[in-house]
Amino acid sequence: MVMRISSIQSFNNGVSGLQDNYSNVTRTQEQISSGKRILTPADDPVASVRLLQLDQQQAVLSQYKDNLTAAKNSLTQEETTLTSTVNVLQRIRELTVQAGGGALSAADRKAIANELGERENELLNLMNSRNARGEYLFSGYLGKTEPFIRNPDNTYSYQGDEGQRSLQVASSTTVAINDNGRELFEDVTNANRISSNGGVNNPALPTPPLPATTIAPVASSNQRVFMSPGLVEDNVQFNSAFRNGEPYSLAFVSGKQFRIYDSAGADVTSEIPGGGQINPLASSGNVINFRGMRFQLDVVLKEGDNALDLDNLLANTATPGLPGAATHSFTLQTSQTDFALTRASSNTSAAVVGGGTITNQATFAAQFPTSGVLLRFTSASNYNVYSQPVGPSSAPIAVGNAPGPYPATINLFGVDVSLSAGAAAGDEFNVQPQFQEQRSILNTIARLRQALESSPASPAGNLAVRDEVNIALKNMDNGIGQVLEVQTKIGARLNLVDSTETDNEDVTLVNKSVQAELRDLDYAEALSRLSFQTIVLEAAQQSYVKIAGLNLFDQLR
Repeated sequence: MVMRISSIQSFNNGVSGLQDNYSNVTRTQEQISSGKRILTPADDPVASVRLLQLDQQQAVLSQYKDNLTAAKNSLTQEETTLTSTVNVLQRIRELTVQAGGGALSAADRKAIANELGERENELLNLMNSRNARGEYLFSGYLGKTEPFIRNPDNTYSYQGDEGQRSLQVASSTTVAINDNGRELFEDVTNANRISSNGGVNNPALPTPPLPATTIAPVASSNQRVFMSPGLVEDNVQFNSAFRNGEPYSLAFVSGKQFRIYDSAGADVTSEIPGGGQINPLASSGNVINFRGMRFQLDVVLKEGDNALDLDNLLANTATPGLPGAATHSFTLQTSQTDFALTRASSNTSAAVVGGGTITNQATFAAQFPTSGVLLRFTSASNYNVYSQPVGPSSAPIAVGNAPGPYPATINLFGVDVSLSAGAAAGDEFNVQPQFQEQRSILNTIARLRQALESSPASPAGNLAVRDEVNIALKNMDNGIGQVLEVQTKIGARLNLVDSTETDNEDVTLVNKSVQAELRDLDYAEALSRLSFQTIVLEAAQQSYVKIAGLNLFDQLR
């Protein structure tokens, strides 16, 4: 069978062959010039999909690398700030020890108080440090809110929240990049949770019932026995034993012995080492350990006192049990919760809030937010109550009104505060509880400074300073320990950042290696292929020229 091929078909087939061969050569040349095996997905569809996945993984790893850098910078800055904080705290502790010297004059104490004030300001500035983005380091999630402020009464309040920001640094790994100020500087275990009031003018604390033979306390002007505020030595025993029997009464029954009665009037003196026996003339005082608490008891005789007549001076045993007879006695009870009351600087009225007294302990314990509340007035007398911290989407947890007459009492979940005058719409007031279980580092320092500034150089003043020094030392040690513990956590996070950075770099290298295998060109194979394709192209060109020269007229010659 004879097949006829037209001239145009012959030309078209030749041109098509030349184009295919030329395209193969051109593609190979492009591969060689770019160094890439896959120029379009059509070159290798399976490898192209895999390369797309690897590119996406590489972009995620690049973001993780940026997050690791940000986390390392933030943690390094926080660690540096806390190191400076610990140095300041160590210096304050040295000043505290120095302030405990019994031979210091009032001028000496004021000189120490002056340096304490400077260190206090330095510490406040460190606690309000910012990062490179202008955010406060220790305000939790509220990076734009100044965490610590000084109140008008020279106490300090925390305005941040308890949040902790974090960054994802690997597919299943996140790292915290900050610590909130409440954990670091506010929730420091307070060793001073007991008030020991003596004398007849102590209306703040109720006096527990005493046995019928116990005589009345002495007037404060005749006081010769001084008892320190209690320091918590064993927190477990304090919570399980001391709280169950408070308030207690300590009463002298002789010049060398006292008794302690619990709230039911039961004698619990046997629980004290020594059974209530003391050496009243001991120069260093007498230590009383009772149900997890440690008290210091000192006897300071007045001029003209007979040291041999201590029974009458301390217990008035000359007329025991008679009306009007007096003895030294003290009430021991957990200190009441204090409140920091502040007004917003943007308030337009002159109204202020004051007081802060728990009137219903059960309601307070069950309902009052531990972070405090904010009163926002919607008119002169109507207000909304918000739980702190307050954000743009916060909803009120209660509403109320204080129409006057003023000062008007406002009850907030078992706490009474007073409003001095009518407020203006938009006025805001903060009510923040200062629980006795914790005391902020700044408040501990402020109390010590104020004690040094105000206590006279007298036996009673010296004892007051000594007690405040003991409290400050205990609390300072607790505070320094808390900061050091957080520093340890920061070190662990930095180690996690370093190890994660190494792991991510290893994954990146593997990723790039696989990409290279899929995408990069084998130059030896490509050059060999180019040489072969060039020969084929040249052969096709020569064949085309010869075939194109053939025609029917050549057969007629």
